[in-house]
Amino acid sequence: MSDPVSSSRQSEPNTQGLLRISTAIETAATLDELLLLALNEFVQGLGVALCGVLLLDAGGESISLVSTFPPRISFPPPIPMSDLPIMQRALQQRQAYQIHDITELPRERYRSPTSLQILTMLTEAQVRSLLIVPLVAQDRVIGALVVASIEQPRHFDDQEISNIRLMASQLAAAITAFRTIEEAEYRNAELMTLNDIAAAVNSMLDPRDIYHLVMEKINQFFRVEAGSLLMLDEETGDMVFVITLAGGQEKLIGQRVPPGVGIVGDVVRTQQYAIVHDPERDPRFYRNVSEGIGYNVHSILCVPIVVKGRTIGAIELLNKRTGRFTEEEALRLTRMAATIGIAIENAHLFQQVSTVRDRFEAIVNSTNDGILMADMRGVVVASNVVAARLFHRSREALIGLRLDDLIAELMERAQVVEEPAWLNDGESHRVFEIELTEGPARYLRHSILPVLDTHGMQIGRLALFENIDKERELARLREDYTGMLIHDLRAPLTAIMNGIMMVQRGLGGPISPQQQEMLNIAYQGSQAMLEMINTLLDISKMEQGRMILNIEPLSPYAVVDEAIERLQVYAQQRKVQLAQDLAVGLPLFEADREKIVRVLQNLIDNAIKFSPENGIITIGARQIELDTDTLGGSHPDLPMPLPSLPAGRWLIYWVADQGPGIPPQYHARIFEKFGQVQQQKGRGTGLGLTFCKLAVEAHRGHIWLRSREGAGSTFAFALPVAGDGD
Repeated sequence: MSDPVSSSRQSEPNTQGLLRISTAIETAATLDELLLLALNEFVQGLGVALCGVLLLDAGGESISLVSTFPPRISFPPPIPMSDLPIMQRALQQRQAYQIHDITELPRERYRSPTSLQILTMLTEAQVRSLLIVPLVAQDRVIGALVVASIEQPRHFDDQEISNIRLMASQLAAAITAFRTIEEAEYRNAELMTLNDIAAAVNSMLDPRDIYHLVMEKINQFFRVEAGSLLMLDEETGDMVFVITLAGGQEKLIGQRVPPGVGIVGDVVRTQQYAIVHDPERDPRFYRNVSEGIGYNVHSILCVPIVVKGRTIGAIELLNKRTGRFTEEEALRLTRMAATIGIAIENAHLFQQVSTVRDRFEAIVNSTNDGILMADMRGVVVASNVVAARLFHRSREALIGLRLDDLIAELMERAQVVEEPAWLNDGESHRVFEIELTEGPARYLRHSILPVLDTHGMQIGRLALFENIDKERELARLREDYTGMLIHDLRAPLTAIMNGIMMVQRGLGGPISPQQQEMLNIAYQGSQAMLEMINTLLDISKMEQGRMILNIEPLSPYAVVDEAIERLQVYAQQRKVQLAQDLAVGLPLFEADREKIVRVLQNLIDNAIKFSPENGIITIGARQIELDTDTLGGSHPDLPMPLPSLPAGRWLIYWVADQGPGIPPQYHARIFEKFGQVQQQKGRGTGLGLTFCKLAVEAHRGHIWLRSREGAGSTFAFALPVAGDGD
């Protein structure tokens, strides 16, 4: 029988159990890892044989077993709550329930097939007793923790249950936090996927390349075995497979589905998505598709592509690799399909440029971006309405003007002109981002593309002026959200570190050497995370010009000594030697000690990370004096060339390593936020060099890089030195 268990009697919490659960929470990198570590601690601490976590769906209608200890290879499908009356009662009343002996449960009370199947499964596993504890976080029940004994019944007393509930509340809070972070990451991944698709569509002319990229991104995002893009043939009403991507291979191209046939036909007709978990039992299932791919279809998610109320196609995903398709994923794909549909339609329109002049007119007048087309002499031969408003002229007045003159005029009106490295990495044409003070758009992305005829010969140039006002606003909102998130993370992280420190000092009772070691690991990990958060906050402040520098006279030698002292142990562990090449008689300079030490520390840390065993890292410094402004070049006192610097006295620091070097295409990008060399191992957060650049520039200095693949790297920065009369 099942009885509610009173929680009125207070008992002392199991400190060691709480500590172990906290450690599991702090060290877990993913939700799955968190659950596995926590359940292991429950099993070990309670002396039980089995332990598991079940989580409710968004509507609370069903519950799923998501993790067990000992671990299971696979989990059963979600179970309706109506088939689990004891579980339902426990979660509704938020009370722990015990089932003292499974074998004594009256089978007549559990007649549903699901209930009988669960009872049979528990009996076969020799489970005798169960304890069900609700998982509650933020005043909401999110699931249940189930503890089980096998072979022999077990009774949990009030004190044990009180301790278990206390530890379960910690676990519930951690699960909720992981879910929140995963949802934010999933949403960011969705936006990045759409941005990648939109950027590719804007740069591609071949529809087949666009179809391939769209399905490649969608398959990766939703983790499916295969995905199809079907477009509507408006003449026949057939749905035509323009691509099916399965295992990287293109299939089914050109195959047709008659109007109204199959799941895709129903989706196109109703303009509603469809989730099918058992296609073989669905009367709409069109088997020609699975036979064409060559493997069994286990699950389907299909959504319509609707543009301006008109269905133009559908996206069909097959066989989700992990779990089942959910309503949330269907809604996500529906949103993405709408954006993709617009991009595909624009791509189809853009393709018509190289065929007929009238079609070109239709394209340029249906876009929100400014477009100018010039012939091989550079004279404008076509324009759209948006370009006319941008240049404050009629379309007719633009015809005959020189394209280069119009672009120069626009640049003169610009308040800011940028050339983003991430948009110009390996591109044959340059892309500029322009900020205007007036006009129909404030922010523009400008590029010039060649116009080719059907034989691939260039017949002119196409100037694009893309309105990126919304993109900039989205970037600002994303930065604000990230800043808020990082700022809010610092307070609880500091509290965690203080808690660990107090436990280390024995305020919660004596601890063993092994526990001390685990606490040290937890504290060091928290310290690293706090430093990362502080770096992000400092970068944000410097980007916004809000960073306050504590300027004081500094010794160039003391700065180097402090940076080396922080990393000496790390260098010894990596078997890397730190050498100094500091000139005698270097002058004092004025700067923020902590910022400049962190700059050197980041550069030395990177050098250690990428240096080979027994490698040598050289930290050098020189003072140079420039009589006139220099455009860069070699200097007799320096091992690397100088960049462009104004006249005056400069203190030059450098850090040279013997690592693998950095390819030329990354030299500019590596100083950007999250910019990294993709091929190298041991990559970090991509924030260290961004901090270095902003910190040096905040001191009116300059940072640069000299590197060759296979020949090591030298990072250097220059700081101004005040003259005697300053």
